[in-house]
Amino acid sequence: MITTARWNPDAIVFNSWQQYGTPSYWMQKFFRESSGATIHPITISSSYSDSLAASAITWHDDENSILRVKIVNFGPDAVSLTFSATGLQGSINALGSTATVLTSGSVMDENSFANPNKVVPVMIELRNAAEEMEVTLPPHSLSAFDLALAQSRLVAEM
Repeated sequence: MITTARWNPDAIVFNSWQQYGTPSYWMQKFFRESSGATIHPITISSSYSDSLAASAITWHDDENSILRVKIVNFGPDAVSLTFSATGLQGSINALGSTATVLTSGSVMDENSFANPNKVVPVMIELRNAAEEMEVTLPPHSLSAFDLALAQSRLVAEM
């Protein structure tokens, strides 16, 4: 008899030959990736403000500086909004900017051994990335907008 290891809450489920990440695992991965970041103030002004939570940070990996805007839509409706990034050290570079969305058709959806990728993040390139952007947030979703920051001329000349 093969048993599956389960804890409450699970982040990763495994047995002796398979494993998969739960939606909670993927959400935690979003927040782990940008340690050592600088937090920026953010304001949400929307009729859906009660169903949204957001944060903005800048962080640096080995090659890039990135502005990451994370927005959670707790509500059952898609939300269209505009966000503006001001006061940055550099401008937004569409090349290298991405959006990653974690959502599913139902808030009760889970991954399983039969369908380990039912709820996983989906990344797309943001060809229209700019200091001001219109975005649509799916219902019951976590969206991360990673906006590549172009180096300012002063920094690039050093």
